[in-house]
Amino acid sequence: MAEEPPAKKAKPSEGFELLTIRNKGMHSERSTTYGRTFGTRPTDIFVDTYPKCGTTWMTQICHQIRCPGHMDFEEVFEVCPWDIMALDCGVDLEKDQIGKPRMFKSHEKSGDIAKNAKYIHVCRNPEDAFISFYRFLPAFLALPPGSLTVDEFAEGIFGGMSHSGGIWDFYMGWWERRNDPDVLWVCFEDLRDDLRKQIARVAKFMGVECDDARLAKVEELSSFKYMAEHTRQFDEHVLFEKIRDQMGVPKDYVFGDVEVSKVRAGGGTTGEGKKGLPPHVLEMLKNRWKISVEDKCGLKSYEELRKAVNEL
Repeated sequence: MAEEPPAKKAKPSEGFELLTIRNKGMHSERSTTYGRTFGTRPTDIFVDTYPKCGTTWMTQICHQIRCPGHMDFEEVFEVCPWDIMALDCGVDLEKDQIGKPRMFKSHEKSGDIAKNAKYIHVCRNPEDAFISFYRFLPAFLALPPGSLTVDEFAEGIFGGMSHSGGIWDFYMGWWERRNDPDVLWVCFEDLRDDLRKQIARVAKFMGVECDDARLAKVEELSSFKYMAEHTRQFDEHVLFEKIRDQMGVPKDYVFGDVEVSKVRAGGGTTGEGKKGLPPHVLEMLKNRWKISVEDKCGLKSYEELRKAVNEL
C-alpha cells in the first residue's frame, strides 16, 4: 500500500503574516546592538522579563522606590527606557536619569543583555503569560481582534519566534545565573500575593533605604488599582508613535482604535491560562516545559520553579 503524502502545513493567515512583518520592524539592528553594548554602570538596574510577565509592574515598583510619588511623565518609557528600542527612539542610554540608580526595561536573553549591571528577572506561569501576550501583541501592532488564531500564536510567536524566543529557554538562561549576586528573581504571583514584601526585597537589591513611609507610598502607586486608574501612563503610546512608521502601521491608524491592555482593570490575574486555553495548547506548553526546563534542571512544573525561587 502506498504511503500517504505528509499533511501540508496550513498557510499562514494574512493576519499572522502582517503581525510577523510589523513585529520584525519594531527595532533596527543598529538599535539592538546599541542597547546590548552601551556603557552601563554597576548600579544600573535592568528589569528583564519575558514579555507579559510583569515588566511594566516591576518598572513602576522600581521607579517609585527610587523616586517615591513621582508620576510626572507621559509614559513610563520616558523614565525607564527600553534598551534595544532606545536608538530608534532617539534616547541616549548613557546619560543620567531623573533618579538613582538608573533603570532600563529589557526583554533580552541573559546572554544578550548589556553586561556589568544588576538585573531583576520576573517570571510568571507560562499559561498566564501566553494569554496576556496573545491579547497584547496583535493589538499593539494595530491588528483587529481575531486576526490570528490561538494556534498560530502558540506555534509562531510564543513557541520561539518572538524577539525574546521561547519563554522556557528564556527562564533557563536566567536560572543559570540564579546565584549571581547581581541577579534577583521575582515571581509575578508573589507580587500578587504580598506586594509589600516583594517591594522590600527589590529595594534592598537596588541599594535603596526603604522605611515604612516609603514602602507605603511605593505600594500605593504600584498597586493594580492605581495603575489601572492611570493606564495611559503605562500603555506605550509614546513608544508606539516613535516606531509606528518602521513597523509599517498605516498613517491613518490612531493608537487605541484597537485596545492595548498592558494594565487591565482588575489585572494581575493568575490561573487564566488554564481556564482560557484549549487542551492541545496546554499540552504543548506542558511538553515544552519538560523538554526545556525539567530535562535540564529537574523542575517538573512552574509551581516547582516558584518554590525554588523562593528558596534562593
